[in-house]
Amino acid sequence: MKATGRLLNILISPAVILLLSSCLRNDYELSDPAMAGTWTLYTTADGLPSNQVSDIETDSQGNLWVSFPGYGAGKFDNNNWTYFRAASTPLLNDGVNCMAETSDGRIVFGTLDGLSILGTNNVWSSFVDPTDGMDVTVIKVASNGWIWVGTRENGLYLNTGTGFTKNLIAGYANIRSIEEGPGGAIYIGTDNGVVRYYQGNYTFIKKPDGLPDDYIRAVKFDSRERLWIGTEAGKNVVWIDRRGLHQLNLITTSDSVRIRDIHEDRRGHIWFATHRNGVVVYDGVIARPVPEIPFPENKINCIGQDKFGNLWFGLYSKGLLKYTLPIY
Repeated sequence: MKATGRLLNILISPAVILLLSSCLRNDYELSDPAMAGTWTLYTTADGLPSNQVSDIETDSQGNLWVSFPGYGAGKFDNNNWTYFRAASTPLLNDGVNCMAETSDGRIVFGTLDGLSILGTNNVWSSFVDPTDGMDVTVIKVASNGWIWVGTRENGLYLNTGTGFTKNLIAGYANIRSIEEGPGGAIYIGTDNGVVRYYQGNYTFIKKPDGLPDDYIRAVKFDSRERLWIGTEAGKNVVWIDRRGLHQLNLITTSDSVRIRDIHEDRRGHIWFATHRNGVVVYDGVIARPVPEIPFPENKINCIGQDKFGNLWFGLYSKGLLKYTLPIY
């Protein structure tokens, strides 16, 4: 399906214009200068199967993958959309929550009941826990090729190359985010704190250690090797570096930020998707809410970046929003 969308004309203050245009404009970043600085909203009116987006990923070929819970997933090649639905493909079900690309180029779809895997030869396979089922919430492919899968209430599954095995840590069954850190350590965000796995050993980061809340919604390492942790409750986000744990106030009006995703752009600015507070961006000095004008709602599920460096925002119920460079 050919890509369409609605351009949003926005009046922005001079200070914000300066912020928008302050980044270096490399040739590869400004592939279409006429479109720079514009917002484009995609909805069901433009052909999307749903206005709810739960995950955005970019594969090694530069394709953008988007999951639509209850309506499968879509692949965007920068010109056309291809949609994957259970009725027309071997996808296990349309309840796709998340996706990831394996080291050999396969696309793994995490669904409400198991994993569907699309091979580079267009051959499908799947994995479902025959005993407990598996409502998949997150997939992370580590640098060594291991596939880490988090679920809702059924813990962690791991494939080291010989198939998936279940790794249920008592008290840490509800997993929402997985990230790889320096040296191959794996950080797992759960509703009971962060679990760190390294060389067969588990350690834990929890509220008594300085977290605003134990319900972790997002963990993300940035290019400076800082681990960012976003929680469900509390007004602050946390980052951890070699000097210790630090807190950053996101300057919102609500009592709870409710982080949903964390993303680093090409300049090293950190973006936070929140539920009820829109998007906040941290430039290393101050956290600033992104102007509300381009966003049709303040509930943002996820943030992705395409091969050109453009940012994509998956909304809770209002579609998919693209921001074309220059970026904040």
